[in-house]
Parts: sequence; C-alpha cells; structure tokens
Amino acid sequence: MEAVNFDDYSRDYIDIMNQQHQKYGDISYYSKQKAVIARELTNKSTTKILEFGCGIGRNLQFLQEEFPDAAIYASDISQESLDIAQHSNPNIKFLKDEELHTYNDFFDLIFIAGVYHHIPPKTRLEVTKNIFKLLKERGRVLCFEHNPYNPLTQHMVNTCEFDRDAVLLTQKELHKLFKESGFEEFENGYILFVPPKLQILNFIEKPLRFLPLGGQYYVSALKKEQKN
Repeated sequence: MEAVNFDDYSRDYIDIMNQQHQKYGDISYYSKQKAVIARELTNKSTTKILEFGCGIGRNLQFLQEEFPDAAIYASDISQESLDIAQHSNPNIKFLKDEELHTYNDFFDLIFIAGVYHHIPPKTRLEVTKNIFKLLKERGRVLCFEHNPYNPLTQHMVNTCEFDRDAVLLTQKELHKLFKESGFEEFENGYILFVPPKLQILNFIEKPLRFLPLGGQYYVSALKKEQKN
C-alpha cells in the first residue's frame, strides 16, 4: 500500500474534512475536546508541550487555550502542512521531523492525534521508542486514535481519500506499543460519543469512557524514571 503524501492534501485538508463531517457539525469540536482531556490528565508543571504530527495545526489553537503558560512546539513530516500551520499559529515553535532528536529529554507532554494509523505497523515500535526519548522523566504521552470497533469511524476512514493508507489499531495494540517502549501508569478511555451538533449532551462523555463504542479513544502514560 502506497503511503499518503500529505503535501498533496495540506491545502485542501480542511475542505475535505468539513465536507465529510458536514452533517455532524463543526470539526473544531473534536480538537477542543482533545485539548480539554490533555489539560485534565496533566498537572501545573507542564511547561513544554509537543504536538507530534500536527498536520496543518488544527489542534494548536486549543492547546494554547488550555495551556496558556506553556511553550508549545509542533512537528510533522509534511513541510507543506508545517508551512500552513505556522502561518496560522505564529506563537508556536515548529520543528522538522529530522530535528526532533535534538530535543531528547525535553518535553513534559507529547500530544498525538490521528497519527498512528498512518504509521506503517512495522515501524510503529521504533517511532514510539523515539517519542519516549523526547520526554523528560515522568513526562506524559497522550495519543488519540480512531476506534476500529465503531462502524461510523470505519466508514469515515474507508471513504476519506487521505486515509487510503490507514491501518487502524485498537486501544489494546496502542497500549502494548507504549508499554514495550518503557511507559507506565496508563490511563485509557473512549471518547466522541456525541457529535458536534449535539455537544450540549457532552456531559455524558466522561462517564462513558470505559465503553468501547466511542468514535475515538486515547492512551496516556508516563515515562519511567531512569534508575541510576
């Protein structure tokens, strides 16, 4: 399966997403909910945040709102996407993928949304180990992914042109990747039971996080302390 080149879609990404989700409501709702969960799971000492695989930067505004005192960084393999994201988010420091290794042991939080299903399964463990290196001791990774058990999610992925290389993974599979890379103290949950048009009902989201029917899920964990 040929990998999707996101440089080819960066200019039309929002239009494609809006068209696909128009019957469900404003797609910014999804980004807002993820940023709120990031704040919920972290503490006040979170001062350096990386969005790994930021795309055109849809989540960055909401991360800034939830973490107004933090320095926020963003990276992506698509230079075209980074250029668009930088234009819209002048207060963010953008990093090229090849620069990331110079920031080992640096970040308090690494935020990842909808990236792993585009990473070829055979390279996912290597990528996860590199993410582990970027975090400070006791730093947190928070990763959101599509729930393959949700039929609507399956349909959306199967009909999205830039998801043609997608290989969905379960919460259990993502949990295993993080555990094998050295993470511990996991917090997992399912999210997006309520579409944007019905967000007045989103008070039901948190009590339902145990239920594997949400449109997406998250896995969060801490980097182990290194023993001397």
